[in-house]
Amino acid sequence: MSNIVVDNPTIQTISLRGMFIQFVVNTSIGVGTLLIFGFLRPRNGNVYAPKQKYVSEKNKLPQIDKGLFSWIQPALKAPESLLIEKIGLDAVMFLRFISMCRNIFFWLFLLGFCVIVPINVCGTYQDQGGFPDTTNKIEYLSISFLRSQKWFSAHVIFTWVFSLIVYYYIYIQYNQYAELKHAYFKSHDYQKSLHSRTLLVLGAPPSIRSDQELGNYIESLELNCHISQACIGHNVGDLPKLVEEHDIAVRKLEEVLCKYFKDPNNIPPNRPTHSPGICHGPKVDSINYYTDKIQSLERKIYTARERVANKPNNYGFVSFHNVSDAHAVAKKYGGFNLGNLAVSKLTLAPWPRDIIWDNLPSVGAVKGTRKLIGYSLFIALCFFWLVPITFLSMTTQLTNIVRVVPGLAKIVENHWVLVALIESWMTPLLMTIFFVILPYILRQLSRFQGKHSKCSSERSTLAKLYLFFLINNIIIYTASTTIFDIVTKIKAILDKGDADIDDILHVFQNSNLFEQTANSVIRVSTFWINYISLRGAGTFIELAQFAALVIKKIKRFFITETPRNMKEFSRPPNFDYAVYYNLHLFFFTVGMMYSVIAPAILFFCLLYFELAYLTYRYVFTTKTETGGSFWRVVFNRMIVSIFFWQIVMIGTMNLKGVHFHSLTVIPLPIMTIFLKIMCSHSFDEKIQYYIPDSLSEKEELMNEDMESPNDKRDKVSIRFGHPALTTELIKPMLSSDVKNLLDKVYDGHLEMVEEEKRGRRVSSMMITNNGEKVIKIEAVDVKDLDIDEEYMKENELEYYENYEEKSPPSYVKEEQKNYPPKPSLQYYHQGERSPSPYQKQQPPSSQYSQQNVYFADSSSNNTPKQVETSSHQSPITTIQPQFVGDVGNEQEYIVEGEYEEEDVDNMEKHDGEQHVDRNQGV
Repeated sequence: MSNIVVDNPTIQTISLRGMFIQFVVNTSIGVGTLLIFGFLRPRNGNVYAPKQKYVSEKNKLPQIDKGLFSWIQPALKAPESLLIEKIGLDAVMFLRFISMCRNIFFWLFLLGFCVIVPINVCGTYQDQGGFPDTTNKIEYLSISFLRSQKWFSAHVIFTWVFSLIVYYYIYIQYNQYAELKHAYFKSHDYQKSLHSRTLLVLGAPPSIRSDQELGNYIESLELNCHISQACIGHNVGDLPKLVEEHDIAVRKLEEVLCKYFKDPNNIPPNRPTHSPGICHGPKVDSINYYTDKIQSLERKIYTARERVANKPNNYGFVSFHNVSDAHAVAKKYGGFNLGNLAVSKLTLAPWPRDIIWDNLPSVGAVKGTRKLIGYSLFIALCFFWLVPITFLSMTTQLTNIVRVVPGLAKIVENHWVLVALIESWMTPLLMTIFFVILPYILRQLSRFQGKHSKCSSERSTLAKLYLFFLINNIIIYTASTTIFDIVTKIKAILDKGDADIDDILHVFQNSNLFEQTANSVIRVSTFWINYISLRGAGTFIELAQFAALVIKKIKRFFITETPRNMKEFSRPPNFDYAVYYNLHLFFFTVGMMYSVIAPAILFFCLLYFELAYLTYRYVFTTKTETGGSFWRVVFNRMIVSIFFWQIVMIGTMNLKGVHFHSLTVIPLPIMTIFLKIMCSHSFDEKIQYYIPDSLSEKEELMNEDMESPNDKRDKVSIRFGHPALTTELIKPMLSSDVKNLLDKVYDGHLEMVEEEKRGRRVSSMMITNNGEKVIKIEAVDVKDLDIDEEYMKENELEYYENYEEKSPPSYVKEEQKNYPPKPSLQYYHQGERSPSPYQKQQPPSSQYSQQNVYFADSSSNNTPKQVETSSHQSPITTIQPQFVGDVGNEQEYIVEGEYEEEDVDNMEKHDGEQHVDRNQGV
């Protein structure tokens, strides 16, 4: 072996020098970035504290002084109870995971450097008769040069000790999360939210594809509780595409108007034009073209929305009166406990805005086929990634390149600083770049496989990311390094000129392949030390958010600054849980893998998790709160990490020839599996379903529910309507400074109107021609450009997609015929639901006296149907969108269902008639 080691003292020290240079460079970058961040933070609040203006006073974090390091103490000292209230349980669980890893590596580092490292150094010196020549002096701290079996007893003992330490922290974390999740379930916000007491029904057969039949079917399951409402989904067809095209047309019109009115005092004499065709055909007037296109798309959208009512789909939603009932049903029939149910799946409903609507109809064989295709593509991707991984494995070991191309030895010696940077800094950076696009690819795969919510898709993405990193970055990377090492030895023999097949076989016989494999695993630890060190500096770069600063500048340069774009620029970026969980899980896996055989890595792992804990306590915005649902995925990956490390320890000891010692480690993987089973049995139900601690707790929550019958959560499951049906069509936005210039581009009458929009007064310019509306353009003040009210409303707990623009434009009027009569509002003021316009009216006092439930059955020409119920059964309200006739020059939608007291405040006067603002749903 010694005859083919590059025997050049300069080359032998480059790896160590490279590590030192990389550490200095990373430390300099980290300190410099920290100082720059301290300077920029108080001067760029829209970048470093964008979420502050988007949260309520209740959820705002304490104000931080403008000093250079004033942010550190508040970030570290904030108690967990405050963080749960301010940033949510998802963020807190991520921080707890980082903190747990930091605590684990603290004890591992303490024991590793105080005990294992001295044993490795002493054993290397005694077994080798001194310190052997090597290209990487860090190997002296590992087990690479140990030969005597007596040394490995300590490694066996600390494999057990380290395992028990990790078991302890993981179990405690799971137990504490179960307590936090129960408190989350009991919280006022969760108890009052709609999705928490709603079930998603998938794979509904044709026989129950109506609101009434779905409600009847769920009630027939003998649930010992009664549903509040039921609604079936609808097949929206091309409607989402039409809404998307409408949004694009609106944005295009905004860009054209903003450019045209860029200088209000010097408007160009020629109106803007463009070629709508792909091949640059004849030019058209841009303003007229996009205005006509918006009108045309609105006609199609309103028409399509009317037709959707007669196209039920195979999914639906069922809401209950309280959270505990909904969770009890989900627990009974969730997973594989469907029994003889007619539906394919009955599970807790996600947040409405979190649903991937296109995937809801995919069940059974269709979804199974998509899953199979997705996994096949994932495996193919893993093999495709072999090419860059193999290249990187070559560049991380300098001696490998010199062995293949001996002529480079002189160049390497003369430019050792550059070579050291390439080996220790550029290679980890290249690997980071390679994996930037990977999460996007895996997200598309997860969605293709039929995940029903964005959060479940993110959890699936995390699982795939971790498996991908484990296969490619550890297994394949280490194997390719070992194979390349053998190939270079064969090449060294062939370069002598007189080699034959016997010489090549001699290489395999004398190369001690098993020990070389073990040593390859150990040598790769140097690369991971460099990689973790680089990422440690990267945490400060993430804190400084240089990318966000640059991207904002680039966007402002290349994208037209329309009011809508300016508002959207102010939105805080969402934290990418899948990517960051995977990154830290991978570092945890690498740290555990080398914790005993190469404990030098423990220092860098501890340092990294310490820096990460500081950084991520400051940087957080969660898109959709899920109550820490990522923890189960993270826990399972940690179990895989520990199991994998223990198998590596068994294999490494066998490869080093200490077979008896490897046998003493075999019980550990079995204990790891037992820990997984024990935790799943003890905690999984507690973190997935709300189970009241006692009967008194349930009664207390039920009493609270009865005391506030008009709470916003009692707005029925129309909130779960498809966004293409329920989302308000956006209107063009224009700066209020140029609103009076619209008469220069539009013929007709220009009128300023004010309307209520999501709790605020909005001014708009209405352009009419011959009494009919041409277009309505919202006027936005400059002072309102720093905040996106739509985004703020979307992030409120009570918010769900809500179509408020019930009145189609006047140009849709002639297409709508035969509207049903307007329903009576006599039940409105009494907090009772309004009867269907097709049903026979009954006095309010006797409507439910016979304990009958009325449904508007779309399958029977809207003929009312009575369903006998028990005396204690609560009435079920079904949702049926209807037209209610003319309101001024427009039509209005109204939804049959429960009227609420708070809706009285939304009543407006329109053209002298009473106008009730309603939420249209499915």
